[in-house]
Amino acid sequence: MEYKSISLQQQEIPYKDFTGYNTEDIAAKFKAVIEGEGPVVDDFLELKVLKSYSIFQRGSLIAPFLRGVLLSVGAVSTVQVDCDGAEHLVFWPERFRGNESAIESLDFDGFTDYRPSGQKDDMEEGTFRSIADFPQIEVFNAMKDVLSDGKSLKRVDLLTETNHALGFTVKGRQIRLTLESVLKAGIANGSFVYNRRAGTIRLR
Repeated sequence: MEYKSISLQQQEIPYKDFTGYNTEDIAAKFKAVIEGEGPVVDDFLELKVLKSYSIFQRGSLIAPFLRGVLLSVGAVSTVQVDCDGAEHLVFWPERFRGNESAIESLDFDGFTDYRPSGQKDDMEEGTFRSIADFPQIEVFNAMKDVLSDGKSLKRVDLLTETNHALGFTVKGRQIRLTLESVLKAGIANGSFVYNRRAGTIRLR
């Protein structure tokens, strides 16, 4: 499944004037991206909307204002913790409301897709995502897909194949830690079965 980026109206607003701009217009853009691209991680979402105003960094002046507008939208959201312990919100289209707890525990059958990122230079504008921009449930779904034919894999092989399924050719620290965290969660919730003697992992 490809990541489909929606187009936002482009305009230019000076950085110093942004916090005085029409919040309804900003909120409308947030809603459009959430419904069109969700699930979408907070940082990726905020920066996409900011770029539509020709602003390319949040900074201490804009960041709290932007987050306030985003939260005022009242969109469906879940919480995930990244590999460095930072907490992020993931925003979902309205049809997922009521499933937040299942999504957070990676025990939700209503969303089985994942959207590979690929290499930045080869991606359509607005579609490249680093591993930090991935909702963890997409990483989880990719891992399940790798194991979907019933095979069992050694841990290192599972992580490598999942890394490739997500479109990455190099497995840096952040990717490795994210994959390990998702694998650990999948074992904990019973989605993956770990055979300690053989050192292999398979689907439940």
